[in-house]
Amino acid sequence: MARPLTHIAGYFVLVAVMAFGGTFIAALVVPARLGPSVAWFAKCLIVMCLVVALTWVYLRRAGLGWRRYGVGRHAWRYGWAGLVAGLALAAAWSIPVFLVVPFHWAANEAFGWTAFALGTGASFGMGIAEEVGYRTYGMDRLLNVSGPLAALFVPTAVFVGVHVAGGVPWLAGLLVVGSSSVMYGCLMLATRSLPFVAAFHIANNLGQDALLRTSSGSLWKPVFHADVATASQPAIWLGMMVLNLLVAGAAWVVWRRTARPDT
Repeated sequence: MARPLTHIAGYFVLVAVMAFGGTFIAALVVPARLGPSVAWFAKCLIVMCLVVALTWVYLRRAGLGWRRYGVGRHAWRYGWAGLVAGLALAAAWSIPVFLVVPFHWAANEAFGWTAFALGTGASFGMGIAEEVGYRTYGMDRLLNVSGPLAALFVPTAVFVGVHVAGGVPWLAGLLVVGSSSVMYGCLMLATRSLPFVAAFHIANNLGQDALLRTSSGSLWKPVFHADVATASQPAIWLGMMVLNLLVAGAAWVVWRRTARPDT
């Protein structure tokens, strides 16, 4: 059944509020002495629980279930496929980075298993939270009410806004976060599988942590052959956007060829 746009907007507002609410709750329940890694892990799990619970309430009131989004007995198969695909994209993202600022990988001497475990758990929690929040009920209802473009770009606007408000530079938010959101939306249209898309998102984040970022939870660290100038960052972001849109375009074509009336 079609829902008013105000109802759908209310859902996305609550998802965004919960993203920030998780930070506040984590600050209250996690002692500062435990450090930022534990606080981030706690925040991600809190946001995941809040968003999943919120979406469950909306689905229940609409007479819908998680099976509508591919959550069932064989979901693990799609999950594994998503993990492989997400890692492949993260590896591909290293190409524009290398072309702009050449680098090589080296062992991360600061690596710690505790930080790795906390970071991995946080990536799973936030990946599930974001894909449940932006690619299930709200996107589904927008597709039904306003069509595929609204279903892709309204969640993307909220997704980008939350990231920019959280400290991501606006241009990176527009080019990388925005194109990633469109890509995840197209993948959801094509696969109708939350396990696939969430696993893709999670694996992409884990791949970035392993290959392109340096923290105590990173397996390797990129050693750049020159300083990464601020002026060179837009070229890197643009390259990542192109890769995202190639995946999005392929998924869009698959969806258009296989789309059937919603029952």
